[in-house]
Amino acid sequence: MKYNLSRDTIESIDYSEYEYPEMLANKKHYKLLSYFSTLYKNVSILSIDESTEVSSLALAYEKSNIVYSVSNNQYFVRNIHACEYKENVRDIFEEWKNLIMYLPFMFIHMSPERSLEWIKLLQENHYEGFIICNHIWSTKEMRDGFWYKIEDYYRYDLTEFGHENGTGVVTFNSRRLFPKYDLSNWTLVTAYFNLTKFFDATKEIHARDKNYYLNHAVSTLNLPHNLVIYCDQESLEQIKSIRPKYLWDKTVFKVIDFDSIRFKKNGNYLEDDFQYYRSKILINRIIHPSRDPRNTPSYYLFCMSRYTILKEVIESNPFGSTHYAWINFCIERMGYKNLVHLDEALDVHRDKFSTCYIDYIPPEHVLKPSFSQISGCSMCSGFFTGNKEYMYKVCDLIEDKFLFFIKEGYGHADEQLYSPVYFENPDLFEHYYGDYQQMIINYKYIYEAPDEPITHFIRNSFENQYPNHLKCYEACLFVFRSWVLGKCEISQNSIYHLFYFMNFCKKILKILE
Repeated sequence: MKYNLSRDTIESIDYSEYEYPEMLANKKHYKLLSYFSTLYKNVSILSIDESTEVSSLALAYEKSNIVYSVSNNQYFVRNIHACEYKENVRDIFEEWKNLIMYLPFMFIHMSPERSLEWIKLLQENHYEGFIICNHIWSTKEMRDGFWYKIEDYYRYDLTEFGHENGTGVVTFNSRRLFPKYDLSNWTLVTAYFNLTKFFDATKEIHARDKNYYLNHAVSTLNLPHNLVIYCDQESLEQIKSIRPKYLWDKTVFKVIDFDSIRFKKNGNYLEDDFQYYRSKILINRIIHPSRDPRNTPSYYLFCMSRYTILKEVIESNPFGSTHYAWINFCIERMGYKNLVHLDEALDVHRDKFSTCYIDYIPPEHVLKPSFSQISGCSMCSGFFTGNKEYMYKVCDLIEDKFLFFIKEGYGHADEQLYSPVYFENPDLFEHYYGDYQQMIINYKYIYEAPDEPITHFIRNSFENQYPNHLKCYEACLFVFRSWVLGKCEISQNSIYHLFYFMNFCKKILKILE
């Protein structure tokens, strides 16, 4: 059976004449459960819920069905049968096994350990229905200890239609098909090098040791996509232990010596390696000190390694991909919702170099090498995408700008190279808008913090006048479209400013046509 989910279908669930409507109204995850109940008539459904939520009530929406509710809290309607709550999930399974094996689906909301044990019991006994799981993204313990422990071809992420903290479905029946993006033509690239071993490591660098980054790399290393991982020799085995073995056929582990990395131009490697550039950056910073103690010369070079690594992966193209994405090794530190929206973002398949534009710094400032010493960053380098032609070209240009800034005695962060490259080559870029915490979330639509782009990027680009009005108008349309489609809520004050900026820019651009 193929389940064609849609927002309209799920939103059509009406609780106005149902028992306890106030508990279920305006909760899309309850509507998803109720929708699934309507797909079957005269069947039994099991709900195991450790919380005080009313999932069993939502599952009882189709009154011809009987819901067996294992919970500490019960809501009684005509078709809910309360069952004794047991701490040991195996006891629940053994008592209800004859019923469970014939259920079309069930719902669970338990601790990571209990949820995983329950799923394994069902798999061992060849259960052919499907299991709806709540809060799959809500905590690191739930992600690492449950959701990532299930092989990707058995799990489906339905968070788009369900709970904001994550709703997933698990099924071992290949005939039950749920929606999943086809991202086989993507290669994701990431890297980790232990910077604490280099002599320029500051106390801020040492404060985040190897285990800190590897602990926060679990989400990236469990992505079920083609993934190329660059690392040093000492980190390889620990990285491999985190990356599930069933994904190794989608993985390239590339061990390199960090200091020996060299830039490549026109098919040839340049003479100087990272060890040379570290000394060059150190000398430059004696004259122009860095403002961020974490941004050591080695850290700056690590950020620059992204572009060399990407160019190398594009040249070798181990998975025959058309599109590439850089994703930070510890992307989950920016918030789990970035992971929730990753597949949606990749499914857009943007060709141009696409990254999150955070704040607008006009070209008259960023095209001067000295700006890197006095200004912040305007675009995000933690996640960016592009097809192989655009990605390779922009990575090459970012390296060129790095070499130019270094020669001029400046250089603070790789993200400060983005704006000068963009203003000199605007046709190579396609942007979306937000802050670091929305570097993936806001890729397709503005889902989070819509006021931020209006307050920062839109206002700043507007105040810098033409030709910046063109970019301002583009950002206004991006935010406006997201708001109209109901992807975000915007404060009244921000709506007023958005319309003002958008209409004014539209008039200016029409005059200048």
